[in-house]
Amino acid sequence: MKKFFLLILFSILTLSCDMKSQNYIDDIWDNFSFNSTLSNSTQIIIKQYDSTITNKTVNVESYNPIKEYKTNSKQQLKDFEAIFINSEKTGYCCCPKSSFSIHFFNNKKEIDFFYVDTLEFKDKVRICEQSYQYSYIIEKQKWKDYLNEIK
Repeated sequence: MKKFFLLILFSILTLSCDMKSQNYIDDIWDNFSFNSTLSNSTQIIIKQYDSTITNKTVNVESYNPIKEYKTNSKQQLKDFEAIFINSEKTGYCCCPKSSFSIHFFNNKKEIDFFYVDTLEFKDKVRICEQSYQYSYIIEKQKWKDYLNEIK
């Protein structure tokens, strides 16, 4: 029993010192956090901002949105999850040029929000966690199709 305990302890110490393992653990935590937000959401509100103004700043929340999109069904919530199939998860992202914000609600309480950068890439969109610790890169067409769905 003592050898088994020491083996587990040694394994934990070894893995915690390995940077790849730490990145793997961070990825698991970020994905868990994002999936938890999705599964606890009863509504998503996406706000669109004038990108000619917001491309100069990070905090788009200080501007009035030019358009709002709201989910109206559970299917639309599931469809939002579907746009992340085959997405690329990235680490820290400094200063996205946000033109949208995504607000997740559980009943009427906001539980999280993300920024959306549609300007950085020609054919992709970066959906960035509010403190920029991680982001997901998805196909721009999936993003456009989803917005058309919830108009």
